[in-house]
Amino acid sequence: MVNTTDILKELYYGEKYDSLSSLLDGINSLIKVNIQPTDKITSDLADSEFLNEVKTLTDEGIPIFFGKTLRDLKCIIADDASRDHVIYLQYNASRKLVITSTQLPHSSLQDQEFSSLIEVVTLFKKYIENLKGYFHELQGIDRYCTVVDPQNPTFKEDYRRILLDDRTWLHIEVTPEGLATNVHLVGQTEKWHEKLQAGLLQWDHDVDVVENITAIFDMVHFPCQDNRFQPSIAGSVKPQEQMRCCICLCQEVPDIPGLPQPLCQNPLCGMYFHRDCLFQWLLACAGGRPPAFGVATGNCPSCLQPVTCSNKDG
Repeated sequence: MVNTTDILKELYYGEKYDSLSSLLDGINSLIKVNIQPTDKITSDLADSEFLNEVKTLTDEGIPIFFGKTLRDLKCIIADDASRDHVIYLQYNASRKLVITSTQLPHSSLQDQEFSSLIEVVTLFKKYIENLKGYFHELQGIDRYCTVVDPQNPTFKEDYRRILLDDRTWLHIEVTPEGLATNVHLVGQTEKWHEKLQAGLLQWDHDVDVVENITAIFDMVHFPCQDNRFQPSIAGSVKPQEQMRCCICLCQEVPDIPGLPQPLCQNPLCGMYFHRDCLFQWLLACAGGRPPAFGVATGNCPSCLQPVTCSNKDG
């Protein structure tokens, strides 16, 4: 009778297996030795067919890593521009694979069940290929503009908020085809509002998003992300550590995504709010009555000037 414990110790702690291929061969042998007549897969081990797939893809240059168990995997797919895209998977049973998370915009692929690891890689390669324009535009924004939200932007977030001055951000979303959409100002000031309204009519989808933004706001360049705390063309930058919500007095709240924003329309106010905090504040001041069309109105908690706030971002 083969001692399974000794084989497992050799697999995980021995020096015999110096590569992923040799380790997989060892695991495969262990499965064959301990296979049950019912072909039942234990809770600890994946089947040999699946492990052979892992070995095949690894030999083809697709990096695959195991997590805490052989059922948890991380797969890295590189695109033509040498960008690595990480996909996390879970092996539930023979021919049953699901995606647990990715750093890509959500698609129907993430809700499917797959019959093989090769199928996952093939479909995601095609999906990633179709996102070339999307990656290019977001990468350009992250490189040349001062992005204040998300704090740590990835390709998973399809939007960016770009600093124009210490009271105004430009919100812009990018479609999977690489086109700009839902472009608007947060913390509007008259100067930027007029420029944006005039510029949107002349937006050219044949040039990069960054080029369009530069042309609309008549900027020579944007500061690099690492210099976001240095003075910008439009004015001095408010350091993120000072961007605390005037209501909850916090910068980040677990149940409230995003940073506090300059939501008060008074350009002299200078205070930042989480959208949800300000919305709930205005509701409470109005006696809890549901607002019309999802827009709450009232007075700013700081400057007491009239203010409006939607319960939806944007």
